[in-house]
Amino acid sequence: MKKVLMVMVLSLISLAFVTTGFAETKAAPAKAPAAAAPEKAAPEKAPAAEKAVAPEKAAPEKAPAAAEKPAKPKPAIKKVSGFVGTVTKVDASALTVKSNKAEVVFDASKPTFKGYKAIADVKVGDKVAAKYTKDGISIRKLASAPAKAEKAVKAKKAKKAEKAEKAVKAEKVEKKASEKAAEKVEKAAPKKTEKPADK
Repeated sequence: MKKVLMVMVLSLISLAFVTTGFAETKAAPAKAPAAAAPEKAAPEKAPAAEKAVAPEKAAPEKAPAAAEKPAKPKPAIKKVSGFVGTVTKVDASALTVKSNKAEVVFDASKPTFKGYKAIADVKVGDKVAAKYTKDGISIRKLASAPAKAEKAVKAKKAKKAEKAEKAVKAEKVEKKASEKAAEKVEKAAPKKTEKPADK
């Protein structure tokens, strides 16, 4: 008797779980046809309204035609794997990428590219996705740097080069000034001659 009772309880429990599983799968498709039904009903009424208005004026026909256009679906955003950010520095063997949260330096000794042909094509300001693979690093181009960013980078490089030139010139001038001062000191100081000591 106990075995029979236990089998019945187990069957009732399993039946409860199975029926809820079937109910969930049938509920989702039932909502989709209900949403499509109002769309079908609206076009059926529209031709009748157009026939009644058509003999009077043709202009009202444009308004229902505009209402019938479906909304443009938004393009699906593709999720990109890897570290996504903007390039801040590019070297022959390293690539620095900065995101909102962090800045990461990738070893670009064995790169594979998507959207670029070589590491020289990667520009500062480009938006890229970088990730390590078993063969090296994979660099994928997501967006090019805006022209303003490239001009700003060139301007910064030009300013740095100009500052470096000024620093080199200042060092040369300072060195010449110190040499001249040393020469004046030598000329002004009396020369000491070595006299042999008499014994």
